Amino acid sequence: MPRQIQFIVIHCSATPNGRWTTVSDINLWHRARKFRRSGAARAAHQPMLDAIGYHWVIYTDGRRVPGRAAEELGAHASGYNTGSLSVCLVGTDRFTPAQWESLRTLVRELCTQYRIPLEAADVKDPRGLRGVVGHRDLPGVAKTCPGFSVRAWLLQGFSPLPDHIQQA
Repeated sequence: MPRQIQFIVIHCSATPNGRWTTVSDINLWHRARKFRRSGAARAAHQPMLDAIGYHWVIYTDGRRVPGRAAEELGAHASGYNTGSLSVCLVGTDRFTPAQWESLRTLVRELCTQYRIPLEAADVKDPRGLRGVVGHRDLPGVAKTCPGFSVRAWLLQGFSPLPDHIQQA
C-alpha cells in the first residue's frame, strides 16, 4: 500500500549561500548522523545514496536531484517523517532565482500529485498536518531551516522573497 502523503517539509542544507553542494555531500553528512536506508529501498532507487534523508535536493543551478523515493519514509524531521515528503534547498537563507523557480515547480507538482493543499500547513494540530511547511515551523523544532518563512513565500504566490535571493 502506498504511503499517505499529507504535507511537504521545506529544508535548507545549512551550507554557505551559493556554495556548490551535492546529494553525495549530504549523504555523507547523514551517514555520519547514522541515518540509513534499507537495502531494498536502495536497490529500487538511488543505490549510491545509503543514508540521505531528503526526498529531493535543489542545487544552486536549480537542478532538482532525487534522494529517497517518495514511497520511502524520509529521515528529515524527527517525529514528522510519516506522511511527509522533504525538499532541501542548498544554502542557508539566500537561494538563487533558479532554486526558487525549481522549488515553486516541484511543490506545485507534488501538491497536485498527492492532493496536498497549496497552502501553509496549520502547525497548531501536528496530527492533522496538511499543506506545505518549513522545518522550523514544526512544533518542537528549534531550527531556522529553511532560513525563510514558507508561509510568506506561499502567500506571496510562490515568488522569491526579496531578502532571500542569492545573486549568481
